[in-house]
Amino acid sequence: MAEERRTLVAPFLRKGTDTNGMMLGMLGCLTLTAAHFAWRYDTGFFLRYLSLSAASLLIEVVYVILRDGRLHWPRASTAVTAALLVLSVPARMSWIQIFYGILVAVLFAKCMTDRNALRLNPMLVGRLFMMLLFTQGIQEWLNPSVEIDAFSSATPLGLYLAEDTVYNPLSILAGSIRGDWEGVYALVPGAPGEVMPLLALVFGFILYFTGIIDWRPGIAFILGFGLTCPILGMPLFFHLTAGSIMFTAVYIVTDPRSMPGSKAGRLIAGFLAGVINAVVRNHGYYPEGIVIAVLAVNLLSPTLDRLAFYFRGVLLQRATRRFNQ
Repeated sequence: MAEERRTLVAPFLRKGTDTNGMMLGMLGCLTLTAAHFAWRYDTGFFLRYLSLSAASLLIEVVYVILRDGRLHWPRASTAVTAALLVLSVPARMSWIQIFYGILVAVLFAKCMTDRNALRLNPMLVGRLFMMLLFTQGIQEWLNPSVEIDAFSSATPLGLYLAEDTVYNPLSILAGSIRGDWEGVYALVPGAPGEVMPLLALVFGFILYFTGIIDWRPGIAFILGFGLTCPILGMPLFFHLTAGSIMFTAVYIVTDPRSMPGSKAGRLIAGFLAGVINAVVRNHGYYPEGIVIAVLAVNLLSPTLDRLAFYFRGVLLQRATRRFNQ
């Protein structure tokens, strides 16, 4: 574990590891998640995960050589971007299609973008590119263990969208998704990162207690999503376990690059992302709305930070006046 250091600029986090240590810790949890999916569903997936993660590092190295004419040791955050993308799409999606998504995420959304100018989550930019270009491939949820017709398979969330049927939330939480629905749909797991929400929660606690992630955006995301679901008439426990809610709360909305830096800003951004995701799930074409929800609050990150600083200053002024009186 990297040596801990303190951040002295309020109201940002005051405790945490150095950036490289944070990314290595995150990458370790993601790699274990990929290994779990490979062990339980598809042994060939882990090779795909490692190969595409390595490809992302090569993209960064080549980019720096072309830009600066020198060799550059790639950052761990680049591998994290690729790992998140591989774990958030169908396990059997085309290698080349996933590589294109990683190329866009690493090259255009990470290496070529000034984080102070455009604070977008690079992985989500790559996934948005894949959603627009590979509309069919990103929704073909094939069972890794058997060959079946893509149109006869469905994830629990896809089944709810198509037939308004709720799969057992406890089975989803434990990652036990199997069988079929009335002989029409073969039930299959979703993206490798969302197969077992309980595993994401365990890793979330580990990452928090080691100072790698902040609890605020993740908890606020779950709270915003959880409060909106009953308002929209959506079964709460099912939607909290189905899809990538837990995966997003641990790995995506906690991204320090794209989310607000202030504590209040992170709370508001996480809450808004949860609300937007629930609305998209209920009204949108795609069964999941993570990409739209999180990218939307990424665009609001600078504004949320400014508002947090402004109201913090106002409260301090009032407190000072009362103390002087």
